[in-house]
Amino acid sequence: MSKIERTSTIAANPTTHRAVSVHLSYDPKSDRIAYASGKSVFLRSVSKPEETIQYTEHNFNTTVAKFSPSGFYIASGDESGNVRVWDTQSEDLILKGDYQIINGRINDICWDADSNRIIAVGDGKERYGHCFTYDSGNTVGEISGHSAPINAVSIKPNRPYRAVTVSDDAGLVFMQGPPFRFNQSIRGHHNNFVRDVRYSKNGEYIVSVGADRTAVLYEGKTGEFLKKFENVHDAGIFSVDWYDDKSFVTTSADSTVKLTSIEGELLKTWSLEKKVDNHILGVVRTKDYVIALTLAGFLYYFDESSEKPVKIVYGHQKSITALAYSAKKGLLTGSYDGKVLNWDLAKKDADYVTGEPHTNLVVGIENVDDEFVTAGWDDTIKKVEGTEIVNLQNLGKQPIQTSSYKDTVAVITDGELSLYSASGKLEKSAKLNFTPSAVAISAKYVIIANAATFELKIFDSSLSPVSKVLEPKPRSKVTALEASPNGKSLAAGDSTDQHH
Repeated sequence: MSKIERTSTIAANPTTHRAVSVHLSYDPKSDRIAYASGKSVFLRSVSKPEETIQYTEHNFNTTVAKFSPSGFYIASGDESGNVRVWDTQSEDLILKGDYQIINGRINDICWDADSNRIIAVGDGKERYGHCFTYDSGNTVGEISGHSAPINAVSIKPNRPYRAVTVSDDAGLVFMQGPPFRFNQSIRGHHNNFVRDVRYSKNGEYIVSVGADRTAVLYEGKTGEFLKKFENVHDAGIFSVDWYDDKSFVTTSADSTVKLTSIEGELLKTWSLEKKVDNHILGVVRTKDYVIALTLAGFLYYFDESSEKPVKIVYGHQKSITALAYSAKKGLLTGSYDGKVLNWDLAKKDADYVTGEPHTNLVVGIENVDDEFVTAGWDDTIKKVEGTEIVNLQNLGKQPIQTSSYKDTVAVITDGELSLYSASGKLEKSAKLNFTPSAVAISAKYVIIANAATFELKIFDSSLSPVSKVLEPKPRSKVTALEASPNGKSLAAGDSTDQHH
């Protein structure tokens, strides 16, 4: 089996939601994929994943981004029903058009082969989709025929143009155009949500996949039903893309990617460990790989040389909430969803820290004599051992912040300060008559910020209050404290982005 290559950057990985398909996009000219993450869209090199471009102009969480066939533009949609079209060639990512398409989530977007017309579909109130020109927003058809949210759209990549949409109503609508108009509704082949649909690259075939574990093949020009493949996977299918003109790849909640011929022959199966985090929600065929996206937000590269991934791109999906650095062990980052990643900055490489991960926001990561200790909103302190994280201590309260000095970790909770050893043993604790907001520890002192008065309280090594008052008092709630290594200075940051 070929060696797995792991790569990462601090760039966010795609946003995912359980049981919701993710439609990835690939541009062969630049060898990049496009995906939605938070309120941003990322364009990421396939061969060099550390090379990314971030687009940040959406006001709502983004849901999908698609390259135009020319590769010059991206059309990206968000949860508010807005579609923005922007230039991928300039450094400024210049906006070409901004359109309110539906009153709800944009689920998928497709360009025609001229890189001129766009169909965007989703979950709207008055309509489920719209056809328009990218530069002016002029209407070039209408989307009708569905009675439930539309999950995916595909336009025939050559003339005569056709388009298809699939929906939660278990149907496929076939359109002729442009302007694109309803031609027929094809039903009875799926018996559950239809999650994805794609035209083959030569336009001869259409394939749809759904929660019923079924793939259905249609003729590209007429929409005529050709063939039904049942039980392609052992669980619902989320996404599909064409591998070549005669075969397609599908992904599923069974944690596999399967390559199937148009005759129905299973040609290849790529597998991950069967668990919820490895539900595979999206797939895209690139020049050299099949790239699959899991619920955990990780991108797995597959090729014909192995049944296992040949490369994994790890990254955070949520905001990074804590980090620490060790010259021996690299950079450790924790995020809002509890994930912890260990980064090798020289190799631009990261490992996902498995074991007993936090189940909620990571509030602190401390370098304790080159050992990483973490604290999270799951009310636990944990320690990273190799590529695994193990539980050290249940706090019984939600930690607010942590700090460390040599082999001691300070943890503040509501009304309490506690000192722990690197092994998780409680060394000392003291009740506080105020709610703290930040903490820093040095060789002689522990400094704690009062969340209500903003004052900085000083405690000695026995956790007894010191009468000395630090001046000037911050003007707003202190959110971060750090003592200098020599213990002579203190840095403070507050909720108004001020630093002291």
